[in-house]
Amino acid sequence: MVANHVIPENKIPKEENVQLDFFTDYEELRQKQEAEAKGFAREKRMQKALLDIKKKYGKNAVLKGMNFEEGATTVERNGQVGGHKA
Repeated sequence: MVANHVIPENKIPKEENVQLDFFTDYEELRQKQEAEAKGFAREKRMQKALLDIKKKYGKNAVLKGMNFEEGATTVERNGQVGGHKA
């Protein structure tokens, strides 16, 4: 797994210079950006809540439905050291 060009959240520029034109509805663009920011904030809160639950109650506290299908190994692997039999 690789992560390239990762920018810390506090280093993301809030405003940037843009070339204005007559064909762009900047109010609509601003509203889309605000809605996107709200969506990201909601997703971040949800991810933090899941991490807090898993930290408090263990890795198997919150699982996807596919983890209970026949042949799924997530629950078993969560109990192993590093995902391996030790």
